[in-house]
This record gives sequence, structure tokens and C-alpha cells, in this order.
Amino acid sequence: MGSKNRRYSKSISKRLGHGRLISRRGFLKTSVIGAGGLSLASQLSGCGSEDLSTSAQTTAAGNNTQAREIDALAVDNILVEFKHSVASGDPLSDRVIIWTRVNPSQATERAILVSWEMALDPGFSQVVRSGNTKTAAQRDYTVKLDVDGLKPYTTYYYRFKSGDAVSPTGRTKTAPISNETDRIRAAVVACSNYVAGYFNAYGLLARRADLDLVFHLGDYIYETGDAIIRAHRPAREIVSLADYRERYAQYREDPFLQEAHRQHPWVVTWDDHETTNNSYNDGAENHQPDTEGDWQVRKGQAVRAYFEWMPIRENSSSEFDAPEKGLKPEGNGKVFRTIRYGDVATFLVLDTRLAGRVMQNGTAIVSEEQTILGKEQREWLLSEMKNNQAEWTVVAQQMTFGPVKAVPLPDDSGAQYVNSDAWDGYRFDRNAIFDCIEENNLKNFTVLSGDIHATIAMDLPRDAGLLGGYNPLTGAGSLGVELCCNAVANPGLPIWTAARTVNPHLKHANEIDNGYMLIDITRDSLQAEWYYNLIRTIDLTQERPDLVSLRTVSGTNNLLPSSRTESKVNPPQLAPT
Repeated sequence: MGSKNRRYSKSISKRLGHGRLISRRGFLKTSVIGAGGLSLASQLSGCGSEDLSTSAQTTAAGNNTQAREIDALAVDNILVEFKHSVASGDPLSDRVIIWTRVNPSQATERAILVSWEMALDPGFSQVVRSGNTKTAAQRDYTVKLDVDGLKPYTTYYYRFKSGDAVSPTGRTKTAPISNETDRIRAAVVACSNYVAGYFNAYGLLARRADLDLVFHLGDYIYETGDAIIRAHRPAREIVSLADYRERYAQYREDPFLQEAHRQHPWVVTWDDHETTNNSYNDGAENHQPDTEGDWQVRKGQAVRAYFEWMPIRENSSSEFDAPEKGLKPEGNGKVFRTIRYGDVATFLVLDTRLAGRVMQNGTAIVSEEQTILGKEQREWLLSEMKNNQAEWTVVAQQMTFGPVKAVPLPDDSGAQYVNSDAWDGYRFDRNAIFDCIEENNLKNFTVLSGDIHATIAMDLPRDAGLLGGYNPLTGAGSLGVELCCNAVANPGLPIWTAARTVNPHLKHANEIDNGYMLIDITRDSLQAEWYYNLIRTIDLTQERPDLVSLRTVSGTNNLLPSSRTESKVNPPQLAPT
């Protein structure tokens, strides 16, 4: 670690504090009392037990066979640390994923025993679930559990233990099942390039105790070997499983990222840089087979590392199904899924990169073969949209969805689009979504997007270049709205503000600032606000809101200016440091 990064870690430690280390006796005391008198030693079979006090499913990439292999290993009692803190994600009404990683003090071919517990209070006097699991080198010493039997829309605190080492305390929250809440509040982030700057946005949103969840819409890591403000490790482009694991480990050492994961459950999907630049199912712009090997191997290894390191729920079968024990994004490494938040919102999380996308091919072709989703994902999405019973349908995905033209003419009269890598280059799939909205008279359709390192917000007409097809003054002709978050840390291209002059449905743009987006959803409206911060220095004192806040009122399908929302009153206590 260079001197700058050592100063960074030391500085952040002062700001955030370290995970509280408690004695082994203290941990055992809360475990035994909170779990109704069950000792940790008696819970070795807790994962999969019918006893609800120990109910959880051990889950990891390739878990069906790999878990049995790890479970058969003898336990090594070497010293460990929890250098990568904890995380949670994919909240449902009765369960949530919790994650950690142990760092053994020396290499071992044996397994590491890890205990866990979940409580209703940060002091762990009300433990409701606890158990044990094993991890090993085969899964890069990561631990992931799907803890079930929980109450809807309830805050829980959790931690892990191995030997005398105790992890930082995490805080998570389940989703509502019906009407437990009438308001959802979430942060939306994307494009966090370690070398481009410091992750102040993560540190700032970690402080927001009233958030229900955080969405990360991709480019969680970057594959390059760059060194700009900070340096990537390893100092080369990553291509192997070991490379991707090392890059995730570096990012998860960042204290601000750790804190954001520790305080809130996350819902994640990938974009291209989790594999390599401008990737698609069968290749990537930034992959050279002659020097970087088989694309299917590289992609499978990148997806495997993603499932090892991210708090994402596994597929029902997660056996390795790609070459060299990798995962296929269209198979057992699938990430498109539904997250329901009661009767307020249903979130449809997409994969617009790897599961079905074909190679970028300009913007002239509109055919089923030129797809960004693939047939399976497209049919799933349209079905979920038609059958959604919640007030809002919110699609959480990577790419700019709405039409953005450089030359605002009809498609058959010389139209030119800004970005062929976005949905403008895959209009068959977008048209299918618009058809579904119109044919089923669907309302309250919202798209969340990232990728472009800029704040943008727009109404969603079929084609803003068609005369009479959209009224920018009233929003008539809009079938929904799109809200794009700016980058956590990455510079933008100064094109989106200029694009507003010929795209009247584009209501806001800022390609200068970095930060995060906040969305506030009630049955009556959905609102977006953007918050900006510095990235070239470590600084949590310079957060400033965008002067523009936009909302869409239920049933209207267009954006209007609004004042900023108020924080929730008396949110659950943040996890202590």
C-alpha cells in the first residue's frame, strides 16, 4: 500500500471507526441467551436445520457440489480477520442475504468455521437467528447466507465470528409484504472507478439512516490496470479468476464502501466493467482472444467472482456451468430477478450486458436478433410488467433506456442517435416494452439507469422526433420516466446538456459532478434527487444537493419539478462502530 493509501485508510478509520471487537465470551453469551439456550457447538448443522432459531441456507457460487466438498473438509483453527467487513442484500419480506469474508493468517487446505447471528437490536440482546457454516479457499473464503424466517419490513443487526475474531456489526432490513409502509426511500449508485477518485458518495449515503436499500446499477469494479488518483491492484487488466478476486478484495477494502454495505441492504446488477469494456454475451470490445484467452472462460470466471463477493441471492441451481468452473450469465449465473416491496413498488432488476445482448451494431437495425435482453429475459420482463400488482413498476438496469438523438428526425428520415451501446442500438426490445405498456394500459413505469457517468432525467415517449407524438409542455405521449444516477467516481462526457437542445423530453442533465441519486417512492408519487461530492480528495463535508428535483405523480407518466423530500422520522439506529 502506497503512502497516499495508508493515509487514506488511517483518515477513514478516524471518520468511521472500526468494527467493534468484542470478547469471545461476550459473543458466546449473546449467542447462547439470544438463541434460546442453544450453544454454538450444538449448531454445527444449523444451516438447513428445521429449527427456526438456526434457519439459513448456505449459499455460494457453485454451492451444490462445492458446499458439500467444503463441508467435508476438516476445520483449521488458525487465526483469521474480517478485513472486508460485512454486507447484506436482495431483501425479501421474510429473508435477506448476509455476507462476509474471513482472512486466514496463513494458507490452509482445510475449512474455516464461521458462526453468525442476527438480532433485533445492535447490542444482540434479542438474537432471532444464529448458526454456523464453513468456508474455504474454493470460494475465496467468502461466506454468504440466505437467512429466512424473518419479519417483513423489519431492521436487523448481524455479525460473524471465527475463533476469537468478531466481524463489524451489520445492519439490514427486510422488504414489506403488503402495507407495512407507504414510503420507500433508496439510494442509487453506479460507476465506481477506484482509480478515478475516492468513494465519498458511499461514505455519505452510509450516514442516511432512513434508507430502505441501495441499488448498484453496475460498474462496481473496473478491469483496467490504471493508476490515476489511486492505483488498481493487480497493476494490469484483470482476466483470470484470481485477478477478479483480487480486484474485488481491493475495492472491498475501501472503508467508505465497507460502511455503505454495513449499514444498508443492497440490490446489485452488473454492467460491462465487471467483465471488461463493452462486453456482450459472445465477446467484448476490450477482449483480445490471442492474448487474453477464451472469452467464455474469462466471462465465466468474472461471473463466478461476482457471485462470491456480492450479496446477491444465488439461482436455484448454481452448479458451475461455464468452462473451468465458471458461471454462465444466461444460466446459473443469471442476475435478472424481481424484488417486491409490498403494494408500493416492484423492482425488476435487469442484465443488459451478458445474458442475452448481442454485439453493438450501430442504430439502424431494428430486429429481434439485435437484442439487448435476449428472448428469455424479454419474455420474463414483459410478464412481470403485466402482472405487477404494486403501484409502481421500477426497472433497475444499466443503460440509457429512452431515445436520445443527435439529429432529431424520424428513423426513416435520417435520425442519428447519441449512443448505440444503449437501448437506442437495440430498439426492438424497447419497442416491445412500449407495446406492453400501451396494450395493457400500464401506468407508473419508471426506469433507473447508470453507465454514462452523468445525471439525466427524461420522459419516455416512443420517439421524441415525431411531430405530434410528444408534448414537452404537458408530457402527453410519454409512457413512463427515466432517472439516471451520476457516477460514484468517474468523469463524464459533456454531451448530455447539449443533447437537451434537440431532445425536449430530456428534462435534466449534469455530466460534471459525481455522487449518488436518491429516490423517494409513495403510492402517490416517485421522486428523484441528486447529491454531489468531491472525488479527488477524502471529504465528507462537501455534499451538496442538485438544485433540480423531479417527480412523477401516479398516473401521469411524466416528470415535473419538485421541492426536495424530507427524511423519514425516527429511522432505525445505524449499526454501531
